[in-house]
Amino acid sequence: MKARKPLSQLFGRPASKMLALCCAAFLMPGLATAQTLMEAYELAVQNDPKFLAAKAESSASEMAVDQARAGFLPTIMFDAEQMTTRQEVEESANPIYGAGSTKYDTFSYTLSISQPIFRKEVIEQFKQSKSITKQAEYTALASEQDLLMRTVSAYLVVLAAKDSLALATAERKSVGKLVETAKARRQSGLGTATQQYDADARYAVANAHEIEAQSKLRDAYQGLREITGENISNVQKLLEDFSLEYPEPQAVESWLETAAQKNLILLARLEGVNVARQEIKRKSAGHYPNLSVKLNHSYKNAGSTLYGGGSTVNSTDVMLQLSVPIYEGGSVKTATKEASYRYQKAQEEYEFEYRSLDRRTRAAFDAIVSGVSLINALKKSVVAQQSVLRVKTEGYKSGLNTILPVLDAQRDLYSAKRDFAQSRYDYLINRLRLKQAAGTLSEADLAYVAEKLH
Repeated sequence: MKARKPLSQLFGRPASKMLALCCAAFLMPGLATAQTLMEAYELAVQNDPKFLAAKAESSASEMAVDQARAGFLPTIMFDAEQMTTRQEVEESANPIYGAGSTKYDTFSYTLSISQPIFRKEVIEQFKQSKSITKQAEYTALASEQDLLMRTVSAYLVVLAAKDSLALATAERKSVGKLVETAKARRQSGLGTATQQYDADARYAVANAHEIEAQSKLRDAYQGLREITGENISNVQKLLEDFSLEYPEPQAVESWLETAAQKNLILLARLEGVNVARQEIKRKSAGHYPNLSVKLNHSYKNAGSTLYGGGSTVNSTDVMLQLSVPIYEGGSVKTATKEASYRYQKAQEEYEFEYRSLDRRTRAAFDAIVSGVSLINALKKSVVAQQSVLRVKTEGYKSGLNTILPVLDAQRDLYSAKRDFAQSRYDYLINRLRLKQAAGTLSEADLAYVAEKLH
């Protein structure tokens, strides 16, 4: 058996060196390329169970038209039978045939064709199937928008959790420096035990916040994995600064009008009302007669018996069959009444969705408008809190104030930073929510968010 050549001989030294670098980049998370939002969405399209289940349900509902159309088409049946008979006559009053036994074969087949001419239930079912298909189409499109929304939300939750952890870590380290300063000042006689205890207590809180942030980040990663089906440990970052835009058009009434016309869930609910209305007609169709034409062709070849020779018979029957329901125990009446209640239920569900959509649209619109002002205000707040911390730190060093105001200023600064960071993620999510409510959410909006990442 020949020994394998080393990689440097197989590929050359430059190639093996490149391969080693690629392996190192793969094994070292810090050098790995970040998984982009677009790549995460592609994984979600392939792997998200909720989305795939919605697609399967849509495909199943699309069969309703074919199933309903089958009621207009003929039914063809073919039955064949091969039978062997052993016959024994023990006693016979007929002087021609005496006692005895015989054995013979019989072969027969029947070809039946039934063509419906009038079936009220089938007519109504076919009309209903079109609404069922339209409802399935709207639901499938809504599931695509829902997947886009959930993927972006989960991805941004990870980014927000990373920011929160980074701020919690920075705050803990900053408080830790104050703890060391408080200890040093106490040892030198410039500080008190109370100041050190205040710093120690605040450090414990900051450490707890960091542990909590780590837990939330792990959960955020699992939330993204739940959708994409893969562990994504290296993500992009939100740009430090990007332009903020108000909704266009800037009148909430325009968005409400668009949502009432294009929101996919609302349209699916409306088709659900149509399906329920047609179900009443389909159930009440049980009171109508059915008319069909039937054709039966049969063939029978029987062997001879003790009482005569065999026979071969061909017969063809054509009939017009009218079936008039007279009484079925009240089943049609109760089924129609049940369908009426379900129609009422579908109407109420549509009204609930319409009112909920109105509220969601207004809330998303207001959140964007107020979010622009909030982001700008929080940005100024961070700058102001930095100045406050700097002044109070200088005052503490010069002995004008104790360590507690410095700790408070530090806490307020990181709180403002967290609020500022979260407000930017909320702004992006609310833009998508408004588009989703209006029924216009698309991959162009996904690209808009992706442009804000690097």
